[in-house]
Amino acid sequence: MKKSAFFLSLLLSTSLADSLSTTITHFGSDSIQYVNSMHGLYVGLEYTHTLDGDLWHEAEATGRVTYNAAANGTFEVPIDYLRTQFPNMFFRIKASASIIGEWEPLHSEIPQFVTHDYIDLDKITYITKFRSGSGHDYSDDYESCRNMKHYFQPNVTDWSSVNIYSPVDGTIIDLEDSNGIQVTIQSSAYPAYKFIIFHVDILPHITKGYSVSAGEQIGNHINNSTNSDIAVRIFTIDGSELKKQLVSFFDVMTDTLFASYQARGISSRTDLIITAAQRDADPLHCSGESFYLEEGEEQHPDGGYGSIANKVHLTAP
Repeated sequence: MKKSAFFLSLLLSTSLADSLSTTITHFGSDSIQYVNSMHGLYVGLEYTHTLDGDLWHEAEATGRVTYNAAANGTFEVPIDYLRTQFPNMFFRIKASASIIGEWEPLHSEIPQFVTHDYIDLDKITYITKFRSGSGHDYSDDYESCRNMKHYFQPNVTDWSSVNIYSPVDGTIIDLEDSNGIQVTIQSSAYPAYKFIIFHVDILPHITKGYSVSAGEQIGNHINNSTNSDIAVRIFTIDGSELKKQLVSFFDVMTDTLFASYQARGISSRTDLIITAAQRDADPLHCSGESFYLEEGEEQHPDGGYGSIANKVHLTAP
C-alpha cells in the first residue's frame, strides 16, 4: 500500500511583548515558506514523525536555523522525497530575536581536541576520505556535491559487534531513526561542534539530553546492511549569516589519538582528506544527493566516483 504523508503546519509563536510570532504559510514540493511578525529574526525549522510525546528534532540540533532580515522566508526541504519515506511528518517554525543554539565566528583554525575514537578501530578495514565520491552527496553551506564525512568499513563477520563510543564529553542533542539511530553529540568544550554518528544500535540509557563522557560506549553498529559513518559539523556565523560547516573527524583529533591510525599505516591526516581545491579540480556530478556519471565517464576502481582514490585501507594492528 502506498504511504501518504501528512504535513502539519504547526504554529509556534514566541512572544516579545506580544510582538513576535512566526507562521508556516505554504508547503511546496521542495520547500516550506513562512512569515514572521517582524524583520530581523533568527528562525528555526523543527520536525517530528509523530505527535505522540516530545520527539521533535530541534533546530539547534539539526542546524535548520537562519537569520532573516526580511519578514518572510523559505526553508529548502525535499517534501516530495519525504512523502515517499515517511507516513507522517509534522513541522513547526520558531523565531527569536537572539541566536538560536550555539554558534561561533567563522575562522580557519580548527582545534584538535578529540581524545577518544568513536569506533573499534581494530575491526575496521578501510576508511573513505573527506570529500570523497563514495556513497552520496553530504556537503555543507560552503561546498557542494561531495561526501564530507567518513565511512568506516568493518572487517568482521558480524558488524553489530563493532562498539560505538562518544568521541567527546558532551550532550546527546538528537536521536533520529535512520537504519538504526543517527546520534548527534554536542561537545561540552566547543559547543558549536556537533558530532553525528550514523547507524547506531544505541544502549537503552542513551536518550536525548543524556550527558556523555569521551570514550563512553553509546551502542553498537546496527548490522551488516551499511557501514558506519561519522560527520563533524560546526555552526558558524559568517558575517550576518548562520551557516553549517563540515570538517573532517581527523581535523579535530589530537596527535595522540591520530597515532593509533599511524600504527595502522596512515602516515598523515592528509592521506584521509581530499582538499577543496583537489575536489574542485576533479568535480563530481550530483542529482539530488546521488552521484552520477556523465557520458564517457567510469566509476573509480574502488567503487566511488571521480578520478581521486576514495578509500584508504588500514594495515593489520
